[in-house]
Amino acid sequence: MTAGGVLALALAAALLRLRQAPGVGPALEHATRASSAPIGMSAATDAEDRVLLDRLQSLMENERIYREEGFSLAMLARRMAIPEYRLRRLVNQCLGHRNFISFANGYRLPETMAALADPSQRQVPILTIALDAGFQSIGPFNRAFKAHTGLTPSEFRRERIERARAPA
Repeated sequence: MTAGGVLALALAAALLRLRQAPGVGPALEHATRASSAPIGMSAATDAEDRVLLDRLQSLMENERIYREEGFSLAMLARRMAIPEYRLRRLVNQCLGHRNFISFANGYRLPETMAALADPSQRQVPILTIALDAGFQSIGPFNRAFKAHTGLTPSEFRRERIERARAPA
């Protein structure tokens, strides 16, 4: 068998193992991407990464740490008691995000979308919703929101609230 064939088999086995791994929630499902299976990753490193991914998922989904003042890669790495480079590798290689902000916005944007679509929150200013979700200012929020949905937050809110009012 050629070196390329061995490499392909190793990559396929690694992807299969990641897809079958327990404890990886839907927010971390990017872990099954091809770029997430570093060649030559040892079983010990794989197990360590799984523990770190579980801890990361808990911090993001249960504790919603992304909402805290001063949330950053450095702050999250300190909270997880790991070096920044290791957290960056988990976010980029294991989870498939292009950068840390993309990763954080993967939690912030769905939260803001739910709040904007909620008719009971239609009087809450968009800035308040963005800040509550962990965005530091309105500019980056508006850009990320429009890139994600194709709509401005105001357009999204108006459209969703109108849909909620329309008879089924």
